[in-house]
Amino acid sequence: MIQRLKVLDFALIEDIEISFEKGLTVLTGETGAGKSIILESLSLLFAKRSDQEMIRHGKEKAMVSGLFSLPEELCKTFELPEEIEIAREIDKSGKHKISVNGQTKTLGFLRELTEKIGSIHSQNDTFLLLDNNEYLRFLDEVDNKTINKIKNKYLLLRSNYLDAKKHLEEIKNKKNAEIEQKEFWEYQLEELKTFSLVQNEKEELEVLISKLKHFDKISNNLKEANYLLHKDDLLDSLYDAAKLLEKISDFDSDYKTTSEKILESYYELDAAKELVNEKLSELDFDENEFNFKQERLHDLEKLEEKYHKSILELINYQEEISEKLALINNYDDYLSKYEIKVKEQFDLAYNEAKKLSDLRKKLAKTLEKEVITELADLALQNAKFNIDFKEVDSLNENGIDEIEFLISLNEGEPIRALSKVASGGERARFMFALKSIYAKQENLQVLVLDEIDIGISGKVAAKMATKMVKLSETMQLIVITHLPQVAAKADVHYGISKHLDKGRMVTNIDRLNHEERIMMIAGMLSDETLGHFAIEQAKILLNSK
Repeated sequence: MIQRLKVLDFALIEDIEISFEKGLTVLTGETGAGKSIILESLSLLFAKRSDQEMIRHGKEKAMVSGLFSLPEELCKTFELPEEIEIAREIDKSGKHKISVNGQTKTLGFLRELTEKIGSIHSQNDTFLLLDNNEYLRFLDEVDNKTINKIKNKYLLLRSNYLDAKKHLEEIKNKKNAEIEQKEFWEYQLEELKTFSLVQNEKEELEVLISKLKHFDKISNNLKEANYLLHKDDLLDSLYDAAKLLEKISDFDSDYKTTSEKILESYYELDAAKELVNEKLSELDFDENEFNFKQERLHDLEKLEEKYHKSILELINYQEEISEKLALINNYDDYLSKYEIKVKEQFDLAYNEAKKLSDLRKKLAKTLEKEVITELADLALQNAKFNIDFKEVDSLNENGIDEIEFLISLNEGEPIRALSKVASGGERARFMFALKSIYAKQENLQVLVLDEIDIGISGKVAAKMATKMVKLSETMQLIVITHLPQVAAKADVHYGISKHLDKGRMVTNIDRLNHEERIMMIAGMLSDETLGHFAIEQAKILLNSK
């Protein structure tokens, strides 16, 4: 439960602190006094996104904090102590902070935690009953845990199906586009094949042609070099010199080193001599081959220029268009196999959606009975309520279900769509029934209701007040109300007002004593003038508590 709420520089609130107790707490006050600001403050603690426009004019930041006591189960789940302080800080610079017991937390963590603590009903929530797109959310709340487990698996399978379906469409579109290119690619492939392209061929041709162009120069220099290497038995002289130095190496280490160097030069020179001989013997000029190589190089250069690609890029391009043509020629078979895959993905997602739908239909029977029971306690003893299911044609985010709340609130009336036949007061009672069922189902500690009793008066108001008292026996119930019957049943009653202070409007909240409650409730019973009858009625309501 929430023990304390502290608000600083938030909208019309300058600095207030409210202590909450178990049971039923009501907040009452004139329109515009600031009741909605109190609700907004509580909503921030329950993970609503912050808005820097709510910072009080002239201030740099607003602060909202709440002291909560947690049940043992939540303490274990979130590894928190029994008492925690949740704080929200809203900064004009956009730095919005969230902390739990002084430790910074994410909005996601706060939402996960506070969803287990309590729920807040705002005035606009009742209007959601006019939108049947919201009905699935109300139904799923009957067993959120099981629903979410199946729904998350369904959403994953649906995502796989949609990805496969999208890829199938891309394949079909690609096929149509590539078929138009087929003849052109076939022409290019045939042309490239005639060249029998080989990696590095062009570079090797350039080297070979350069050698053939300078054949005479190469031949003459090789012959001269060969002659000099054989002249005057140079090699034999080197070898003999090395051996002579080797014989006297014992007398001086330099003789040995020099001998080794000469011998090394001898072997290197001998290898060079063999290489020159080899190159000379290989030397041959074939004019026909020379012309052929030049033509081949010229053809390859023209091909590169035509395609604006290098030979290596052309080899890769040839493989690429070859694969594309093969795919085009086998598209029908490929498409057929992929369509089977898409169908398999659809079936997996649909089967999971069917499980979700089957669970919802079971939950619907439970919800129908519970709503009828709750409505009977709210002066709708003859109410009939059915949840009608319709299977949609596609897999949407909520599955395959579209539902309608059908209701008959008066005996003898046919069952019809809730959004079309229920009055404002009847929608209010229906929403109160849903909120009560959800709070009890989830074993919530706190339930906050903002004017959920709009459109209700007389005996029905008394019955709703009695229901609220009953509900407050199992959870902390905080109610913003305009009904004197509800205000009179409260365990704790706060009055909200505003006044002008130094030219600025400021919201006040005061815990009312018995006399103050009489006057507040009398005011709720009156029009503009507070009369004796209203005061007496207020006393009667309080005494009947």
